[in-house]
Amino acid sequence: MDVKGKIEILADAAKYDASCSSSGSARASAPGGLGSASVGGICHSWSSDGRCISLLKVLLTNVCAYDCAYCVNRRSNDLPRASFEPEELSRLIVDFYRRNYIEGAFLSSGVFGCPDSTMERLVSVARRLRTKEGFNGYIHLKIIPGSSEALVLEAARWADRVSVNIELPSAMSLSRIAPDKSPRAIFGPMRFLAQASGYPASIPPSAAPLTLEPPKEDSAAQGPLSGALVPATPKGSRESAPAYPPTSSPNSRQVLPEVPLSFAARRRRHNPRAEIIPAGQTTQLIVGASPESDAVILSLAENLYHGYDVRRVYYSAFIPTGSDPRVPQISAPPLAREHRLYQADWLFRFYGFSASEILDSTHPFLDLRIDPKSDWALRNLHRFPLELCTATYEELLRVPGIGPKSAQRIIKARRHSSLDAQSLHRLGIVMRRACWFLTLKGRLVSQDLSLGRIEKPELLKKILLDPAFRPDEPQQPELPWEEAR
Repeated sequence: MDVKGKIEILADAAKYDASCSSSGSARASAPGGLGSASVGGICHSWSSDGRCISLLKVLLTNVCAYDCAYCVNRRSNDLPRASFEPEELSRLIVDFYRRNYIEGAFLSSGVFGCPDSTMERLVSVARRLRTKEGFNGYIHLKIIPGSSEALVLEAARWADRVSVNIELPSAMSLSRIAPDKSPRAIFGPMRFLAQASGYPASIPPSAAPLTLEPPKEDSAAQGPLSGALVPATPKGSRESAPAYPPTSSPNSRQVLPEVPLSFAARRRRHNPRAEIIPAGQTTQLIVGASPESDAVILSLAENLYHGYDVRRVYYSAFIPTGSDPRVPQISAPPLAREHRLYQADWLFRFYGFSASEILDSTHPFLDLRIDPKSDWALRNLHRFPLELCTATYEELLRVPGIGPKSAQRIIKARRHSSLDAQSLHRLGIVMRRACWFLTLKGRLVSQDLSLGRIEKPELLKKILLDPAFRPDEPQQPELPWEEAR
């Protein structure tokens, strides 16, 4: 097969991985070298100066020994197979870069043989690019679950960013849908990468500890979400059930900060010129292939941010690629649910929320018709309205329609002048949502805008419904094995 045919097959097979974002690294060009990496962005992501950055996103091979039901490249799927040799792929990346087609590479692979042999081939591509070709551009490598620590560390030395995809939110779903993988094979490399990059030393010792432990035996009586991150391994599995994500050892407890994630992230100091994964690690969760609720998914994501120094959790709507009975048969991916999960993710990354505030046992799924912050505000009307002239920055972030930038502008503007309802939109506030939750000098902003006062939450919810919402598939389709949970 010629190179063009391989690119068509292997680039198409790589399109399901959503881990593309701003690079987060600053690898300078060396004399006689080729290219450089900037923190600006990659792969059709908009950089701070408005550029759209391109990235070669390709698999080393789509031949895979695993049979994960959600994956188009699973061994039981009948499709054309192709492979690159490491030297062939590294030359292709350099040729594309010289032609100004790309500014970096995103490299993944099916499991060809065993995890270590596949990981060694991926690492050899990155190592050859750095040492022989003098390539200083952006490289993102996928870590193959189950790879040895030596190979994981080698990948971290040559790549700007690495990622280990969790794919499924619980050990039970993993054992049923991806039986060749185990929590230990996934979280082991993630923990090792966090330690190799200096985490959790960057979290201040003054932060109160929050422990991630297996649930107690009677946790099932405490509610449907109790112990959701550490479900028991089903009977007949090959190993005892580790925590999901697991702790470092059976006798140790992982210490996580109790401070909100958005504030803990500010204290953490990332070095874009570090020798070990300057852009850190990311991961991906598939949404809709298994029966877990949004509350379980968000709680897991929050623990990954806190406990593993994950820079970004990606949510990928499940795309049906066959008729495997282990996954739901749906007509279209749950894109609306994916979108709401990203919005909720931003709430605890940048707005000071915790996952348990956004969803809980009484509200396990996000409302697809309304954004998560507005939904939270409607369930917490006792906290509103807020007085614009006295509210703190943290309080302003809780108001629908106000983001970090507009909250900062409000704080700055009221130091130098008197605020009025007609000028609030110039501060970046989305008045359609915010006006119902704010007072200005004791008077409700909606009244100043001649919109009146809405007393009943159900009427206010109708006003706040997302005008762009379109009905989609059910939030979580029934699965034939759901009763076994």
